Amino acid sequence: MRFERKNRTVTVFSAIIAAQMPKHNIAIVGAGPVGSIMAAYLAKKGENIFLIDIKEELISAIEQNGLNILWKGEKFNVRVKGTGYFTASLSRFHPDLIFIAVKANYNDPLLEEIKMIYKPEQKIVVAQNGIDNEDRVAEKFGAGAVMRFVINYAGMILEPGVVKMSFFHPPNYIGILSPENESLAKEIAALITEAGLETQFVPDIKKYEWKKTILNAALMPVCATTGLTMKEAMTTGETRYLCEQILNESIQVAKKVGYEYGEDFFEQSLAYLSGAGHHKPSTSLDLEAGNPIEYIFQPIIAYGKKVGSPTPYLESLTKVMQTLENQIRKKS
Repeated sequence: MRFERKNRTVTVFSAIIAAQMPKHNIAIVGAGPVGSIMAAYLAKKGENIFLIDIKEELISAIEQNGLNILWKGEKFNVRVKGTGYFTASLSRFHPDLIFIAVKANYNDPLLEEIKMIYKPEQKIVVAQNGIDNEDRVAEKFGAGAVMRFVINYAGMILEPGVVKMSFFHPPNYIGILSPENESLAKEIAALITEAGLETQFVPDIKKYEWKKTILNAALMPVCATTGLTMKEAMTTGETRYLCEQILNESIQVAKKVGYEYGEDFFEQSLAYLSGAGHHKPSTSLDLEAGNPIEYIFQPIIAYGKKVGSPTPYLESLTKVMQTLENQIRKKS
């Protein structure tokens, strides 16, 4: 999500840094839309990319036919350096950077697996939606090992190995938990920008992860509980009202936690959400498919309770989502 004006000087400077960077061995854990898009763009640039996922149909298709990315009517095909079905594959790839691009639901077992083969010189980049995921990773590996990436692109898997980018609202953001990683984070931002996915280093990464989560919270639970597309939810009076109430609640929680985005953030957010297309967010698709839902907006509820800022609309729709999810599980 982007309301800031582009800083072209920073972009040019980032490109210069990227050109001077040595190649890294980069492992991306998760071959869903986020991980596959990142892997494809970096591999296209010539980086050593290793893509890992437990879903054999995804990795098998990528091994046979490479990664295919569709974006704005164009398509490119690229092959990664290596693939793996298990996290243990990281030990033979010797990655410098490990991007975690799976849903946060799977973090606990995944982090235990990574810990078994992790080396102190490696860095972990958390490329997930949600709030505070990087802190939980740092509890296991230390703040100096972890960086946080806020993704502002999305996509959908049309078939194994073929991903259509739904949107990209540049830039992405990368931030740090420890000052020792600032230089490296800037280099990574430059590298990914040069690859075609504009990314900026920011010193206050939590402000950006909160912003994205606020915007996700306004639409995800409404769409999931009604079955509407994002466009339908924002153009139907009753559901638009729910989106507005959740948006306002979330902004108030963020403000009390310490993150403010300007007096016109509410109006800007509504204008942005009103431009959403006739497709469903990941929570809706997971619910319909019977997959575990990633409640990325639940921390807003928890923080609201801590700071005394109620979130009745968000909390109510979250409970409805949980009820629907439980009912689908009972039937399966």
